[in-house]
Amino acid sequence: MSSTTEVISHWNTLIESFQTSPQQFYTAVTQAIEKRQIPNARMDRIQWNESHLLSAKREYLRVHCNKDFYFAVCGAPFGTGFFVSWWLLEPPDGCLVSLFSGLPVLSAIVRWLIKPWTYYRIDTAMMFQTAAHSAVLEVIDSITTSHGIRGLTETERKPVMREFFQK
Repeated sequence: MSSTTEVISHWNTLIESFQTSPQQFYTAVTQAIEKRQIPNARMDRIQWNESHLLSAKREYLRVHCNKDFYFAVCGAPFGTGFFVSWWLLEPPDGCLVSLFSGLPVLSAIVRWLIKPWTYYRIDTAMMFQTAAHSAVLEVIDSITTSHGIRGLTETERKPVMREFFQK
């Protein structure tokens, strides 16, 4: 993930007493997303370093909605459980914004001028998030039900959002 990638929202959970391979989990999530027929959605797998350039890599399922947003879904064994997370991300804006990356205030102004957060843009991000999040929850619900594991509470199901309009 690039340092200029903007995090719009994220979510995570640990499914206790459950193990599967990330590839099996990603296949199930891919099928759940395809079932929702999200406009212009395309999926691929990407390897991201766990920390620095020479560190181990972790595979993520990346779901693109359009050029403005994408989902990065992680599924990984962790201890006796299986960890699931997703990040709704806004990719870097390209050369103009990166030109000012060392100047945070100027970079934010340029980003706001190029891609302002309009109601339409926020609604598009939220529609994409809701559909993709529902797909991930569908897979988790299937896992917990079929393995007799406690399902997620209402609080555990809620994503963490950034504030779009800060005062």
